[in-house]
Amino acid sequence: MNQEKIGKFIYDLRKKYNLTQAELANRLCVTAQAVSKWENGRGVPDIELLKKLSEEFNVSIKELIEGEKEIKKRNKIFIFIPLLVIVIFIVIFVLILKNNNDSFIFSSLVCENDSFSINGVIAYNDKKKSVYISNINYCNEDVVEPKAVAVECILYEIIDGKEIEIAKYGSLDDVNDNEYISRKLRDVEFNIDDYNCGCNSNACNNLYIKIKALSIDSNVITYDIPISVDKTCSN
Repeated sequence: MNQEKIGKFIYDLRKKYNLTQAELANRLCVTAQAVSKWENGRGVPDIELLKKLSEEFNVSIKELIEGEKEIKKRNKIFIFIPLLVIVIFIVIFVLILKNNNDSFIFSSLVCENDSFSINGVIAYNDKKKSVYISNINYCNEDVVEPKAVAVECILYEIIDGKEIEIAKYGSLDDVNDNEYISRKLRDVEFNIDDYNCGCNSNACNNLYIKIKALSIDSNVITYDIPISVDKTCSN
């Protein structure tokens, strides 16, 4: 265990979240001297404090102990996960649409917001279209991920300049624990079957997701996530 490396990692995380040693100490119920001792490599937090640091900075205990993020391992995993997810989506759509004898074209949905990522596909032919969206994640490493006590997630389509609500998940009235937005979004899933996504105008590229996050001090942050299809769908 490299105490200096762990201390530097804690220091970098604290700076990333714009916290002073005293502010971090208050959140962990320790002294500022203890935080200073860790960051200078003269000691390490015990397991309970490692758990608190893990939750506070949204990193794993393993990463804290190793003093670095598991970037390389994650990159290797992320090479295969999207492919696996797309295969699963296609299988789901095949099962949903198996009673329809017409051939379907499958296209991935593309998220056009640098702060979020999604997994999604659209299946379509000249008679039917279906949309499946899941795994909405906050992914902007340059901005500290906000926390929220409630999240509302709505899938819209814009038709003739008007917002048409297609599906909704959650409500700002469902207030509970103050958590990072990614955790609030982990169960969001939209599965719309027999949906006319408006191929006659702009080739199905009128979809977007609106996320509203209610902070613990009652402020509402709104994110608009435009979604496009990587192929032109049929009429």
